[in-house]
Amino acid sequence: MLYDNVKDITGMELVQRCYDEAINLLFSTSTSVGFSASLGGLYGNEVWGRDGSITCLGAVTTRDNKLIESSRKTLTTFKQAQNTFGQIPNMIRISPRSINFYALDASSWWIIAVTSFWKATRDEDFLSEFWPVVKKAIVWLKYQDIANTGLVCSPPSADWMDSSLQRYGIVLYNNILYYKALLCVSEIAQAMGCNETESGEAERVKTKINTLFWPETRMPPEEWVPGWSTRFYEEAIDRDRSHYLNFLSFENYDWRCDVSGNCLAILWDVADRSKADRILAYILERRLASPFPIRVLDPPILYPNPSWNPKIDLYRPGLQQNLPYQYHNAGIWPWVGGLYILALEKVGKHDLALNELERLAQANRIGRDKEWEFNEWLHGKTGIPLGTGLQSWSASSYILACRAVLDHIWSI
Repeated sequence: MLYDNVKDITGMELVQRCYDEAINLLFSTSTSVGFSASLGGLYGNEVWGRDGSITCLGAVTTRDNKLIESSRKTLTTFKQAQNTFGQIPNMIRISPRSINFYALDASSWWIIAVTSFWKATRDEDFLSEFWPVVKKAIVWLKYQDIANTGLVCSPPSADWMDSSLQRYGIVLYNNILYYKALLCVSEIAQAMGCNETESGEAERVKTKINTLFWPETRMPPEEWVPGWSTRFYEEAIDRDRSHYLNFLSFENYDWRCDVSGNCLAILWDVADRSKADRILAYILERRLASPFPIRVLDPPILYPNPSWNPKIDLYRPGLQQNLPYQYHNAGIWPWVGGLYILALEKVGKHDLALNELERLAQANRIGRDKEWEFNEWLHGKTGIPLGTGLQSWSASSYILACRAVLDHIWSI
């Protein structure tokens, strides 16, 4: 049975009800070690570096003491599990305890969440305790620049798209996060009275992202990746470009629109106003927020290519297979829907942001087993929920969007 009676309450009543349900879900996923990824189900026994940090971003905006404490526990759990090199874990299984480190984005999200927590609480003891670990984490991230470009390089599937959609090399999303992490380290260093170089590094990363991922003219060789031919890349040059490229690898690139990376570029001012307007116009033209916000890849991949290895899907459960309009292959992910709404609000499209907030509330309400399921992902065409329910980051992203649109409070 599909619980999809979304018409009985609408407008601000629905928006507020979803906010209340989101907070209740975060209360329920609060554990002794922080926010579990979901309430029961596939991820109920796990805390994730990425998901947990994103959950903290929404939780601290509520000003609720219990949720702030759960955020502290989440950040502390990953601080204590940092490895010798400075990397923050991808996932920690609560019981029996085990740790997975295969992720690049977890370290960046954790630094961003630590900074957000400190700005929300102004807890100087917290900052002093976490500062040495933050420094190690940013050093680890810097060491991921294996091409000497100033940008981090990713192994396959080492971010939230951890599936048979194998983006790799210099990935837009991971470098947008790296840029923001550098800015966060700069801000903490100044608060600690320490010298820092990260603000200058961040500006260089921003320039490089816009040079490599938004090619509008032929690139001078000195601005390109050392050792890579430019000939394969010239076909990507487009003066009418409407979004950033997805990733670059050795003499290969993916031109599709990664919605999460593009929305974060708008949120964190990597994209200037002209680029932001083009990205959002593209999303509207392609109806990526229909039936709900938002499909995460456009266009979907319809046949095997270097970005999709369907052989991997043979060994994965159905809810993690990348058929067109499913999972990472143009499925609808509410946590990214929240980023889209934040991007709309950031550029002053308040009425549209408010409208999309109501539709995101509808998506969070629909469920296979119950109402207010805050599902992980929905089918990109039908809007049917197909992922794991009661997801903390789906709830948190809605809280982030709600606080920004209705109260002008930002923590991301």
